[in-house]
Amino acid sequence: MELLSWVLLLLFFWVAVVRSSDSLLSPKGVNYEVAALMSMKSKMRNEHHVLDGWDIDSVDPCTWSTVGCSPEGFVIALEMANVGLSGTLSPSVGNLSHLHPMLLQNNQLSGPVPSEIGKLSELETLDLSGNQFTCEIPSFFGFLTHLNYSRLSRNKLSGQIPRPVANLTELQGTAFSVLHYQRKIAWVLQNLSMRHIHIGK
Repeated sequence: MELLSWVLLLLFFWVAVVRSSDSLLSPKGVNYEVAALMSMKSKMRNEHHVLDGWDIDSVDPCTWSTVGCSPEGFVIALEMANVGLSGTLSPSVGNLSHLHPMLLQNNQLSGPVPSEIGKLSELETLDLSGNQFTCEIPSFFGFLTHLNYSRLSRNKLSGQIPRPVANLTELQGTAFSVLHYQRKIAWVLQNLSMRHIHIGK
């Protein structure tokens, strides 16, 4: 009877692990976070080879360089600062729905900042500074309600600070560098309890 109890207990834990793993799988049986990361890799040039260990056949990206995971196995961090990346940022980043920090500063990424970042409802820190992104300041900021720190400075952004930024009550610090900064829109930030702010060209 004692042996049977142990067998049943092991079976219970095995089922729990399988269900947790299955929650990350697409209908085709592919880990959707692996697919998102591989799409990101395909759009980037990897000068320092930090992404060479990213493998489409892997079912677990938690051992990959620059990737951090929760105890449950979800990708919760991308720490890719100062690693010599160029190319563009894939919209698939929006499928990493558990991300808390996304740190891509001081690379040579270009093109637009994907609007799909607005789907990252758990994002707390976003640093895209020191790249070559060329677009208007993204309007998706208003959807990042848990964001407490953001930097988009030292890019080639233009346009106005989006009005929805005024809804980011947890935002403690932000920095923008805007090519055609319009000072009249600074009121958007007046009601936020930020400790650090920098807006300039």
